[in-house]
Amino acid sequence: MKLSNNSIATRNRRTSRYTNMKFLLACVAVALGHGICAFQLSMVASRAPFGPPTTGTSSASRIPNNRYTTNRRQPATTVTKPNNSVTSTLISNLACMALKRRLKDQTLVTCDLTTDSNSLLMGRVGPVTVKGRSWRSSLGLTCRAIEATVDECRLDMGRIITNQKLVLTTPAEGRAMVALSAADFGNFITHPLMVPPNPPRVEGVPMTGQLEFLKDDVRINTAQASVVFYGTFAGAKWEFTLQRSQSGKRALITVAFADGQERSSGMDYHQVAQALTDSTSHFFNEMVFELDGTFLSFNDMMVTDKGKEPSVMLSLMITVRKFPSPGLEF
Repeated sequence: MKLSNNSIATRNRRTSRYTNMKFLLACVAVALGHGICAFQLSMVASRAPFGPPTTGTSSASRIPNNRYTTNRRQPATTVTKPNNSVTSTLISNLACMALKRRLKDQTLVTCDLTTDSNSLLMGRVGPVTVKGRSWRSSLGLTCRAIEATVDECRLDMGRIITNQKLVLTTPAEGRAMVALSAADFGNFITHPLMVPPNPPRVEGVPMTGQLEFLKDDVRINTAQASVVFYGTFAGAKWEFTLQRSQSGKRALITVAFADGQERSSGMDYHQVAQALTDSTSHFFNEMVFELDGTFLSFNDMMVTDKGKEPSVMLSLMITVRKFPSPGLEF
């Protein structure tokens, strides 16, 4: 049967509307699944957010103006949609709004991502970069600044369309840089999800409880490029000094008996300090901080005096195996 030109045009319009609607539903499912990579990097999160992004790292350089910013110092929120990527703008907008809802406080949240219609339909999204300042979580985790990037997420689009559920087909990997003040570092080492290492076994030393880090009296020494904090073990208070190892991208923690305490004649404090040095240094370098399927591990560190107060910058590696539950507190 031969179709008239009007019939062909009508069928083409219907097919086009159906294709566009299917694509839009897929985009909305991705954005509303509370699993877009941007949310998963809310802990720590690449290059520090104190200067221009490195070429090829931030998607902002590839999609001008494709940024959604929430700033409580600027009550008005503006959204700019670039002509070449309405879809990526939709996803980044919703990602930022979802992240803001999960933070107790913040002064800046931005989300940049790169995608196009063909890549999204094939399940590819990325890179995704989240930047923020003065973040505070519901459980008291804080940071002065954060920038985190996942290079690419591969998603099961069939599950998205049929179940409206985000499922990664392969783990997503990336990197992050977090700037912590002294108070932030104290919040980090005493956070409920941060479990200190098991106490070392020292001959002749009674095991009286676990090693426990203390939140107060943290100092960042820019002259020595170190962070000093305290903890208790075996009935005594110990001073921990965190520095970048001279051998490269490793952390070195040196432990000493804290001043102002009486020494017990039955304890070899030098031996205990050396055992704590070994165990905490190994713990920090091998530490994996998990957020319900998102894993953060130590990569490198530096101390800087930029800003109003000194800060320690932690470089972290990120692996996302599954998207955290929407109700997760951190």
